[in-house]
Amino acid sequence: MSFVLVYLRLYARCFALAFQGIAKNAWTLVLPMGLGVAYLLLAVPLSALGPLAGIFLRLALYFGFSSYLYFAAGTVANQKVDLSDLKKSFLAYFWSLMGLFFVLWIVEIILGAVLGQNPNRAVILRGVDLIAFIVLNPAPEIIYLKGTRGGTDTINRSVRFIQENWIEWFIPNGLIGYGAYLAVTRLSALPTALAIVAALFAGAAFHVVMVFRGHLFEALDGSTHRQRMFKYGRKDAA
Repeated sequence: MSFVLVYLRLYARCFALAFQGIAKNAWTLVLPMGLGVAYLLLAVPLSALGPLAGIFLRLALYFGFSSYLYFAAGTVANQKVDLSDLKKSFLAYFWSLMGLFFVLWIVEIILGAVLGQNPNRAVILRGVDLIAFIVLNPAPEIIYLKGTRGGTDTINRSVRFIQENWIEWFIPNGLIGYGAYLAVTRLSALPTALAIVAALFAGAAFHVVMVFRGHLFEALDGSTHRQRMFKYGRKDAA
């Protein structure tokens, strides 16, 4: 059984599981858009706080992302989730996210001080951001599937996962990311009404991808390439 066919089966299985969980919680398809709109509505009054606006907007972002991860986790677990847990969801992963971004903030401060007036400062910082994006790509899944709390723990586990599974993880995520980039570039050219409808579909697609990622992480983490070749190379592999 070829490498390509085996991993196509694995990815198909992860998408099938994602749709199975979402079918049980169809309302979560509008959750990303709902949280996005709520954030934008909060941004208006918060922006009037002057120097503190940035801090409160960042906190609002963490609360919103915590809420999203809470419901994504339930969907990946194939559980029934509903809005009765909304209040609890805002704090479910808030401190985990705070821990991660606090470490990144400290690193940013140190790098800024070290680079000082270096003429290549902007290029170096962009390069560091790119590296962080790559090695921390599975950080959301690390947080809600592994339950990491400290920022360094999340980073260490994320780096270890990428070292072991970078090809299997980034092939589907890279293709999806490229498709999303093409879609976003076309959204900006749409009339307002159509752009709103397209944004709803984009939010739903984002949710499908995130649930798929959760299942893909579970399939890759703790298994070896040999085990996957055996499991998904069988004729009865689902």
